[in-house]
Amino acid sequence: MRAIMICGLGLILAACSGPDAETGSDMDTAGHGMDVGFSGESGPVAEQETAIDVRASWMRPHPGGRDVTAAYVVVQLSEGTEDLLTGARIEGAERVELHGHFIGEGGVMQMREIGPQLLTNAGPMVFTPGGRHLMVFGLATVVEGDSVEGVLEFQNAGEVPVTFAVRSMPPGQVTEY
Repeated sequence: MRAIMICGLGLILAACSGPDAETGSDMDTAGHGMDVGFSGESGPVAEQETAIDVRASWMRPHPGGRDVTAAYVVVQLSEGTEDLLTGARIEGAERVELHGHFIGEGGVMQMREIGPQLLTNAGPMVFTPGGRHLMVFGLATVVEGDSVEGVLEFQNAGEVPVTFAVRSMPPGQVTEY
């Protein structure tokens, strides 16, 4: 079962690509560019005092010796009305990109980099498998039980520290049957 999950994750990670080369857009021209689980690119938000709550932060172990993995988190405003997540950094990683899933050509699920994400006081912003997530490139291999330090970068709140627990399943999920 674990081998199947690792192979599946490898295929998903391999599907990552940048914007459509012809259009320069994250959406394909055939109208199949349906987003799954994230807000589109947003411009700057009004300057204001904000505070961010971070919970359920975790990162997948590296699949099959690759130097790319995915990280997930739930963020919510505890003060203010809106803020803009502009990026993330993870200690030891070459780069971290905000990614989302799209249904592309022929109904195939694809991952692509997305722009800044608007966080409002309407509810939490959830980074989850199959939706919005952080793609982590060039990080030394991490395994189940490790933890990795990072920051989420917001327009108003600035750098918000986060610790990612390395685990195969989201917090609260059963890992053994």
